[in-house]
Amino acid sequence: MALDTAKNLEDLVVYEVFARAYGGFKRVEEDLERIKKLGVNTVWFMPIHPTGTLNRKGTLGSPYAIRDYRSIDPALGSLDDFKNLVSKTHEMGMKVLMDVVFNHMAADSVLLKDHPDWFLRDGNGPTRKVADWTDVIDFDFSNYDLVKYLIDTLKFWVEECDVDGFRCDVAGLVPIAFWNRARVELSDLKKLLWISESKEPEMYQAFDLTYDYDSYDILRSHFEGKALLADYLSHFEYQKKAFNGNVKLRFLENHDQERIAHYVPAEKLKAWTVFLLVQKGAILIYNGQEFALEEKPDIFNEYKLDFSKGNKEFQDFLSSMLELRKSMPVMKYGEMHVLKNNASHTSASILRRMDKYFLLYVGNLEGEPHNISVRFNDELKNTYIHAFDHVKKIPYTFYINESGEATFYVDDFLLLSSVL
Repeated sequence: MALDTAKNLEDLVVYEVFARAYGGFKRVEEDLERIKKLGVNTVWFMPIHPTGTLNRKGTLGSPYAIRDYRSIDPALGSLDDFKNLVSKTHEMGMKVLMDVVFNHMAADSVLLKDHPDWFLRDGNGPTRKVADWTDVIDFDFSNYDLVKYLIDTLKFWVEECDVDGFRCDVAGLVPIAFWNRARVELSDLKKLLWISESKEPEMYQAFDLTYDYDSYDILRSHFEGKALLADYLSHFEYQKKAFNGNVKLRFLENHDQERIAHYVPAEKLKAWTVFLLVQKGAILIYNGQEFALEEKPDIFNEYKLDFSKGNKEFQDFLSSMLELRKSMPVMKYGEMHVLKNNASHTSASILRRMDKYFLLYVGNLEGEPHNISVRFNDELKNTYIHAFDHVKKIPYTFYINESGEATFYVDDFLLLSSVL
């Protein structure tokens, strides 16, 4: 991790906001109180800048094809409106992250005319590394003036609007030396949070968090019938070694992925959601996920979020689980162990331990109600555990036999805490 990375990153509950789908900054401001009550402490705004028109995808264009980094999309509001939104978010005790898209700009970037040498070029002119991204052109980071301009742009948003950090789009496509320099130069302005939309361990040189795409890619393959749930579960042990204690940003959905409710039947959403919350890492919630919405927002065309279609009871459930996570250090900071069970094709069992505290999750993620036998670590044998059931809110006692196994009848999921 970076030398000045905070030690409490697992506290983070990040809420991704698509301001255009709200209808602008003022509509987002009206929703801040609800977002706060959900259990969020950090709000990430997807790009708020004007989009390009050349080779535009859809009628409004991708927010990630930015025409001008230092201005605001007038459809969202003014610079003063954004400043006010940041200020209101701060007043509610939440931090603000801006989306940074520095691998590329829109094909008609305002920088192209005066600084054509800042962009990658081939025999046909400005070009890109990813052929399918036809609405953008990529930067050439060998140019010193470009690097200075981009870092000054970050400074502008911190100094002008008092933002608290940056979520950096496809950060792995930008030289790590740039991010290291940017972090150092901005450190004099404010203690900032840096999130990299990448999965490579080396990104922790400059970033506090990276995305959990290395395991999510397996999970998505499982949902698509191409991988086993056991493959996903076993990857957590790899992460312990590969990331050496660095913190991942955990998620079930974001603007690039399908809604979790698209993959998972309604009766299993709670089990999957708590499965997310018991994992070691920071938490990301995407706009509307808390209402169990199934439709993926369209980021290229006119689209309005409609929370009236959502499940209010599910929002209340998620809020209660986030409050539990906030109040239980073991759920955030405890060592995470993926326990073997006899139904790894449909079930997951996670143990979190911190000092004498114990939290056990057993999720029946895809099957009918049945008995699940869980294998505990060797030191837990031939003992009764007197726990509290956080689902039914009643005491719960179970027995770990001489072989280190305990059997649970699980309909949806169990979440049990105890002091050993």
